[in-house]
Amino acid sequence: MIISMIIYIIIGLLVSRKVKDANDYYVAGRRAPIILIAGSLIASYTSTGMFMGDAAQCYEGAFSSIIIFAGMQSAGYIIGAVFFGRYLRRSGAMTIPEFFGKRFESKAIKNLAAFTAIVMMAVYLLSVIQGIGTLMSVVTGISYKTCIILALSVLTIVTVIAGSMGVLITDTLMASLFTLSLLVSAFVILGKLGGLNNAVAAIVANPETVDHLSWAGKSGVLYKTGIENVIWGLVYGVVWMSVCAIGPWQSSRYMMAKDEHNIIRSAPIAAIGVFVLEFVVGMVAVFIKIANGNLESSSKVMIWAAMNMLPITLGVILLTGVLAAGISSATTFLSLIGASFANDIFSSKGNRSITIGKIAMMLVSAIVLSVAILNPPSIFWIMFLGGAMAACAWMPVAFASIFSKRLTKAGAFSGMLFGFLGCFIIKLYSSLNGIALPVYLDPSIVGVILNIIAMVIVSAMTRVTEGEKIQRESLYILPEEEKNPVEIEKTLKWAKLSTGIVGGFIVALMLFVWVIPYLVALK
Repeated sequence: MIISMIIYIIIGLLVSRKVKDANDYYVAGRRAPIILIAGSLIASYTSTGMFMGDAAQCYEGAFSSIIIFAGMQSAGYIIGAVFFGRYLRRSGAMTIPEFFGKRFESKAIKNLAAFTAIVMMAVYLLSVIQGIGTLMSVVTGISYKTCIILALSVLTIVTVIAGSMGVLITDTLMASLFTLSLLVSAFVILGKLGGLNNAVAAIVANPETVDHLSWAGKSGVLYKTGIENVIWGLVYGVVWMSVCAIGPWQSSRYMMAKDEHNIIRSAPIAAIGVFVLEFVVGMVAVFIKIANGNLESSSKVMIWAAMNMLPITLGVILLTGVLAAGISSATTFLSLIGASFANDIFSSKGNRSITIGKIAMMLVSAIVLSVAILNPPSIFWIMFLGGAMAACAWMPVAFASIFSKRLTKAGAFSGMLFGFLGCFIIKLYSSLNGIALPVYLDPSIVGVILNIIAMVIVSAMTRVTEGEKIQRESLYILPEEEKNPVEIEKTLKWAKLSTGIVGGFIVALMLFVWVIPYLVALK
């Protein structure tokens, strides 16, 4: 783990030599190829939240709910690239809050978007850091506090010195590491359990785990009934589909792409990559229930598997991969937080923008460090709060800003504000009072509904200005450099082919690795 951290720092130092201006520092000079965009999209999502938070829920019995939202969120990459990402890049904005500000000619909207972005990314960063600290502490025996300080120091150094291009490169390397190590580890673990069919049969044969792979899931892990668990999966499917489509740590990658063709071509790769990782992590976590059904902390299920069911070398590589997943996400969040402070809050330009961004990153790291030390880890639910806030504050406004002729700056501001506050206040109230809300009153549902209602009502009471109309229409003007007929034909063919492949592969994977073996074992 220490060696991998040193490598990340060295990469950051090497990449920093090529940073010439704010454009290079914050959006990688807008010249990132497909491999870096797709790799970063995957790495930015697959943090310790997945390897520890989602894995814990699957270990406890919520596999089907997790896979429902995993399938829906994968579609978010394609939806986001086609219906938001290419317009985002076309705007020439440095950050997504800047895009909102330009689209509605409103500094107030830009500031509100920046504030909500910083809050949601700081919340998500907290969950990732807690996961990294827990992982390092369990593996090394070093105190949780020391591990968090070390991890935050490394990722802050990498992000501050290298900027967005350094983040893209390390993201892609880390994505490759944890994807390969996870897939190999899954085969080894299945082999020790007698193969897929025997492992599924063992799950079904045990009264305590018979429902772990059922459509309803185990009662009481999320909700008491199967219908409620499915509804939860669908609700958070919409939430994470929104995150993958418009979330700042995802859609910001499109602003770094070399062109719009790279945006469209990278989306299916990210979609299938993220789903496969979620599915494999979930299945492995369920199967570990056979080997050890009494883990003291379910969030450590993948750590236990690496240390007890894998050869030492492979176990170390897997844990290094999980660490890499956490660091890759954390560097993305920190980089975007610095960009929002510099470009949106302080509206700085040039080298001053870079300086302010670096200072902001270091300050936010210090704050997150303090909160992480003072509060016990709650990786899964903190991660989901960050995702819910992204959906509630941004999703309706983001898509409406592209496709609605009637949305006004006042409507957009109101929707974003009410969506964010609705989600945040309800979640805060229920957490402080220990209240378990029914699934239909989940903060994400309430927040999205409030966002849409506020947008519609306030837009109906105000008028779209000529400037707003011109800004929206400018997003539909295809830049000259994007009009190459050969590239357009390639992109259209790739989009049709890859979308079919993604859908077919996901269905086949679920049928032959989950559904059919489970139904056979039930007979």
